[in-house]
Amino acid sequence: MVGITDYLLKLSAELPSRFDYTRMLRKRFLFEKLTGFVDAYIDGGDPRTVLLPGLRGTGKTTLLGQLYFHTLSQTSDVIYISADEVRLLGFSLHEVIERYFDVFRPKRPVLLLDEVQYAENWDLTLKVLHDRKKALIIATGSSALKLRESPDLARRAIHVDVKPLSFVEYLHLRGNDVERIGLDALFEFRVDELERTLSLGARYAGEAENYLKLGSLPLTLEMDERLAYDALFSLLERIVYRDLPEFRNFDSSTLDSALRLLTLLATPKGERFSYEKLSKTLGISKSTVIELVRAFVASGLLIEIPPIGGISKKIRRSPKLKFSAPSLRASLLSKFEVVELAPLLEDAVALYLSGEGVLEYEPGKGGADFVLTRGGKRYVIEVGLGKSDYAQVKRSMERTGADFGIVIGKEFEARDNLLMIPWWAFLSLV
Repeated sequence: MVGITDYLLKLSAELPSRFDYTRMLRKRFLFEKLTGFVDAYIDGGDPRTVLLPGLRGTGKTTLLGQLYFHTLSQTSDVIYISADEVRLLGFSLHEVIERYFDVFRPKRPVLLLDEVQYAENWDLTLKVLHDRKKALIIATGSSALKLRESPDLARRAIHVDVKPLSFVEYLHLRGNDVERIGLDALFEFRVDELERTLSLGARYAGEAENYLKLGSLPLTLEMDERLAYDALFSLLERIVYRDLPEFRNFDSSTLDSALRLLTLLATPKGERFSYEKLSKTLGISKSTVIELVRAFVASGLLIEIPPIGGISKKIRRSPKLKFSAPSLRASLLSKFEVVELAPLLEDAVALYLSGEGVLEYEPGKGGADFVLTRGGKRYVIEVGLGKSDYAQVKRSMERTGADFGIVIGKEFEARDNLLMIPWWAFLSLV
């Protein structure tokens, strides 16, 4: 059996070739922020612990590979360790790191740790390392990471979510240089900047459909459609059968039901299913459906959007559930040979809005797709590929007391507290 010292020596020698594929790849926008942590530390800054939770397929390992070369260009005191690989070899993450310190004796080490949730007592290991102030630690893991870590580590670590790609980042990774205007221009009705987005976005409007179907995860950027959908479906299977058991000890039959649940949710009528209806359709208890949904939300796969209103309404009404990466919904729909753009666009809008404030929806017939409270102002947002009027938005504004109404649809127009923007131009903002 390979000893830890031999493993580390071999690993250190192999890392440049292991990550050679990352040299020619463009960097995610997040890379600049992460190199800021590395550069500040190498220049004498304090050690930090940075956690990068994110959905499978968002490019976390590639990010670490690119960070490895960036760090290596300034110091040899850098090591990449896969917690998954370490566990497979029968080592603990703690003993591997301690042996690295003993054998290599780094002066200011940078530890790049991948998929740390697979290491036993990973949060205690990182807490102890953090408190010793001996290294800069950048660690990736599943989105459920934050639910499994100790409160002590949560207070110490910096969390930087690795989200699915926006349309502009998708274009960037495909070799285009596109300006990021940002969502502030939309919410502040800055017409000049939005008109600039129209002219910039018009050049890439033809690629917006491909982004929704295939481009929200780096995994599939260079694949044709059939191969991409197969790869995305395999990724969903890994999330279900490998990541969900890390969240809770689901049995095999429940995990099979989980994949069927995702397929139901992906259909155009799926989000209108109540927990009760999903329970009856799948033949499992309502409580199990709720637990599975919670696990999918924790994994970063689904975005949960509650109804607007008080606590009693939020309890009575099931939330809207959107896929954080539209291409994952598309991979499920492709099994039925029908991939409709409308639900994929709503997924992308939910992804864009989910970090902007309190995101809700208006329940009941004719209710708004989204109600966003941001900076003390309330926005009603309606989404539709061919939508070209404000009727539904105006009704929802009256019922919810919203300050502004936005239609993501077909045309561009701004008037008083109403705004309409083409869907591809909205995607081109970030």
